[in-house]
Amino acid sequence: MWGAVLLARGPEVWLRADGREPSPSEEAAVRFLGSRHLAQGVLQVAMPSRFQRLWVGIDVTHAISMFWLAAVDERRRRPALVTAVAALGTAGMTFAARRRA
Repeated sequence: MWGAVLLARGPEVWLRADGREPSPSEEAAVRFLGSRHLAQGVLQVAMPSRFQRLWVGIDVTHAISMFWLAAVDERRRRPALVTAVAALGTAGMTFAARRRA
């Protein structure tokens, strides 16, 4: 669902997270992230017990990269922190679902 929101309303999400319109490269990054989330979500629904470690790893790696971006790029700090927290939340939910399976 988060992927669909980013694809449909990415610039609005960025505006709410950062208080400014995204640049063309930032908008492209939001759309890429939305596509990745949507594809991952579809695969997780289609094959809920497969590749869970991979999904957690992808989300944790994304969160780490966004924490790094927040540390080095003050201009993008807020949206980087928002997406880092979202990625950690997704990783946590996937990990919790894996533990129940």
